[in-house]
Amino acid sequence: MSLSIPRGSLSQPILISVGFTLIFLALVAPGIYSVDGNAMLAVSESLVTHRGFTVPEGLGVPGVGGRIYSHWYPLLSVLAVPFAYLALLTSRVTHLPFHYLAAVFSLPMMGALTAATAGIVVLLARRIGATEKGAWWAAVGFCIGTVALAYGRTFYAEPLLAFLTAAAVYFTFGKSLLNVVFGASLAALAMVAKPTGIIVGPILAAYLLVKGVPILRCALPLLGTAIGFGFFAVFNVIRFGHPLDFGIHFPFQPSYFFSGAAGLLAGPGYGLLWYCPPVILAVFGFYKAWKSYRFEALAIAAVFAGFLVLHSCLPYWFAAWSWGPRYLVPTLPVLCALSGLLEGGLRKTLVGLTVLGFAINVPTTFSFYERYYSELNEQGIPTEASLAWSFRYAPCLHGWPAAIRQVQDAEKSDVREIFAERGAPSRTISESRALRVVALWWWVLPIVHIPRIIGASVSLLTGLVGCWIIYRARLEEDLRVSPRLADHLIPLP
Repeated sequence: MSLSIPRGSLSQPILISVGFTLIFLALVAPGIYSVDGNAMLAVSESLVTHRGFTVPEGLGVPGVGGRIYSHWYPLLSVLAVPFAYLALLTSRVTHLPFHYLAAVFSLPMMGALTAATAGIVVLLARRIGATEKGAWWAAVGFCIGTVALAYGRTFYAEPLLAFLTAAAVYFTFGKSLLNVVFGASLAALAMVAKPTGIIVGPILAAYLLVKGVPILRCALPLLGTAIGFGFFAVFNVIRFGHPLDFGIHFPFQPSYFFSGAAGLLAGPGYGLLWYCPPVILAVFGFYKAWKSYRFEALAIAAVFAGFLVLHSCLPYWFAAWSWGPRYLVPTLPVLCALSGLLEGGLRKTLVGLTVLGFAINVPTTFSFYERYYSELNEQGIPTEASLAWSFRYAPCLHGWPAAIRQVQDAEKSDVREIFAERGAPSRTISESRALRVVALWWWVLPIVHIPRIIGASVSLLTGLVGCWIIYRARLEEDLRVSPRLADHLIPLP
């Protein structure tokens, strides 16, 4: 009994994961802007300060005993506890605000999760028949050609759910007992990461069933989901006194499906096709996978369809102030894995669409994308659902101008004065601390009397090393095929 590994070495996915981890480290944001992220981080902070799962007023809703609890999801908060604890110790030494340090220390975990997901994309693509070169392009397309580039810098549950979903699919496709056990465990964690992860276990169980795997083994993913559901039910009882009370209503209404699905797929405000161009080619990858890996292709399609249907039937399918289709982020790894099967002209098209996706998403690496929504709000222009089909106000067309305006404001502002401000939450850009800085960690270094040039140099060097490692991963196939080429390259230590 062993974990089955597809053809090729493990060095390529490991190098890709390490390389992108370094790149995301270079791009760490100086804080968390979203209410969701701050609420989940507040749970981590409460756990290390011995307040349990309660959070400050304004970051949750009343629960058992009148205490305030976050109505978001527990797994990400628990994973961030070690980083919050380190932030607590650092704050006592430096006398810097605990919450700010907890955010800065926890955000690198999100980049590392996204980078690890890229490694899973490589393994999954190879498992369904991709070459190592194709798998490399699939991983690069995922990380820099989709909204994964933006959400790797945020504190949302979706990047974690994307990792767990992709890894569960990958291991379950191995079909051996140990692989299926790993997949079932990840399906359980997917449920704890976010309730919509409930679809992962049933889909994988159905896949095993049609593959003719022994029935008891087929039941393992369902058991994993049941365990995850049971944990969440207990957590809900602790918070809100009822196993099915999540602290927030999830009005699942099929009447929203057509508008929600259309908006998530093709709407210029949030559509997958606009913000994640490389996934357009997943259709061709599915067709190619169908020839030799029919049931694997169907399982991947079912994962995508499951998340799409669940979220399309919600009245808030647009996920408030989100960059692109945030609710579909968990489907991006499996869709990109399909693109790894492409060759010839379609491979060149994939490269072009990856470059296009990078151009669309890269403004979010040095600014908070919420800046544009704040600008619309101040102008009295309706945001959220009303933007779904508006080409005039589509964020993907205004990301660069809004990011440039944020940088211009940051150049005119003293970051020490900005972060010395206290008071009620800001209602305008001119009052906001986050929207008046360059959204990179080294921009706020003057607060601790460190020149920005030092941080910028470290960030640049880290990013370049990451790019070099990813490039080396691209050469893995060539190094084995062409010894002459290997003779002229510097070997990895």
